[in-house]
Amino acid sequence: MRASMETRRHFSVPPELARSAPRDVALTRGGRALIAVAVLLAAAAVFAGVALYLEAQRQLNAALDFDRRGVTTSATVDRLWRKNDDGKPAYAAFHFEANGARIAGERRMQLSAWRELSTGSTLPVRYLPDDPRVFVVAGARLGRMPLAIPYVVAGGLAALALICLIPVRRQRALLSEGRAAAAVVTKVRKHQGSKGASYREIFYEFPVLAGTKVTGKAVATSPADVGGTIAVVYHPEQPTRNRPYPFSLVTLDRQW
Repeated sequence: MRASMETRRHFSVPPELARSAPRDVALTRGGRALIAVAVLLAAAAVFAGVALYLEAQRQLNAALDFDRRGVTTSATVDRLWRKNDDGKPAYAAFHFEANGARIAGERRMQLSAWRELSTGSTLPVRYLPDDPRVFVVAGARLGRMPLAIPYVVAGGLAALALICLIPVRRQRALLSEGRAAAAVVTKVRKHQGSKGASYREIFYEFPVLAGTKVTGKAVATSPADVGGTIAVVYHPEQPTRNRPYPFSLVTLDRQW
C-alpha cells in the first residue's frame, strides 16, 4: 500500500487535463466513425420509413381493389403434399382457366381444408380479371404489409442511431467537465473473447477531493500492471462516473 501511495504521489496527470472546466473537446477518429454510423442510421430510418410506408399503402390499395373486383372460379387440384418442416405444413398445387389461359399455382392450406381435398377435386379461387396471375384461395385475402411495419423499422433504426450517440455524449460531457486524478491499478483480469481474441480488464481506485476513495474498472487500452498508476477523469458530483484517460471517442486539444 505504501508503495502504491508513493507511486501515485510521483505520478503527474497529463498537462492538458490541468485546464479548468469546461474544456474544449474534439472527436477522435473512432468518435467521428461512430457519429457517421449514427448519421447513416438516421438517414436509413427516414428512407426505410418512407419507402415501407408507400409500399404498405400500395399493398393496401391493391388488396382493397382485389376485394372489390375479384372474380371467383373453380380450380382443379393437381397434387397434394406435406413438407417435412416443423408442423408438416400442407400444400396443394392446382390450375384454373381465366381469359383463355391456364393459370397454375400452389398454396399452403389449412390442414382441415387440405384433408377434404383429393387429386382432381375442385378448389374455389378468386382472381383479378385483368391479371389472373393475382389470385388467392377463396376465403383468404391478398397479402399486404401491416401498416405498423414502417413505423417499427424506422423507429428501430432511429433508436440504433441514438444508441450510437450515447457513448459519444457521455465521454464528451465527462472530459469537458470532469476532474483528473491519479488512480492505482488494484487488479488485472484477463478475458478470452470470441475467435481466440483476449483482452484485459483493469480495476483501480483513486481519491477525490472529499478525501474518500472511489473505485472503477475498464477494458485496458494500454499496458497496466497491479500497483501501477493511470490517469482517470471523474465527474465532480458523481465520482462513480469515471474512466481512464485518454478516451476512445473524444480528446482534448493539446495545443494550449
